[in-house]
Amino acid sequence: MNCRAPRRVAALFAALLLLATPARAACPTAGEESARVSAVSERGEILLADGREARLAGLDIPDPGRGEPENAAQARNWLSSRLVGREVGLRVLAARRDRWGRVLADVFAGDAGAPSISMALGLLSVGLARVRPEVETRDCRTERLAAEEAARANGLGLWTDPYYGVVEATDLDELRQRDGRFAIVEGVVRRVGQGRARIYLDFGRRGGFTAVAAARQAQAFERAGVALAALAGARIRVRGAMDNRFGLRMAISGPEQIERLAEGVGDSEDKPGK
Repeated sequence: MNCRAPRRVAALFAALLLLATPARAACPTAGEESARVSAVSERGEILLADGREARLAGLDIPDPGRGEPENAAQARNWLSSRLVGREVGLRVLAARRDRWGRVLADVFAGDAGAPSISMALGLLSVGLARVRPEVETRDCRTERLAAEEAARANGLGLWTDPYYGVVEATDLDELRQRDGRFAIVEGVVRRVGQGRARIYLDFGRRGGFTAVAAARQAQAFERAGVALAALAGARIRVRGAMDNRFGLRMAISGPEQIERLAEGVGDSEDKPGK
């Protein structure tokens, strides 16, 4: 029996579920200005000839100091081979730069005679990045999660490295090791609780993993099609920084951090990166 078949079925279910979301703005498919790329840093920042430094918004690109070092090298080489020394399309996604002075953007490039493609989507498709939720890339969520899901289902790139894999919410030892780091956590929400200021998505008993959202944001979640109170019993993925100071927690500040999975998705024991 082909062991990849359950993975492809899971990827199909996830992609179909993502398509059944409220209407949204279109994800940009081209740049708004031309720029020349002079270099790509070891962490995937794109250095432009005019002195600007661009970061591909909404991506978690492999860090050379974490996980298998070849993942970071492959991501850098993939970008460098397509960008360095070339004129590319640049789409700036935020008016302000980040705290390190980087432009938040997507970059579009293609081989001679071929249409330009999103470098962010390209990295996700070959398994050399993970989706990191950011408001600036909310309109691209569907396409990016589908590309990530397909790469994960087929065991591409970083999805063979346990460091970058999806962590089961019941794997408390692994979650403790992710303190302060970006993680993707998957499990069944056992209980939804609400305090005066926070809503708690509990994935286990006392001492287990919990995703925490501000109660004042509940209506914003609902407008985006994510009713927090209705997630009890649902299998979901959440992504963000782990914070173990007050237990195994992850702060959820926006609906883009939550993926509700179709029944059966994520139930296979034979998963790359887990």
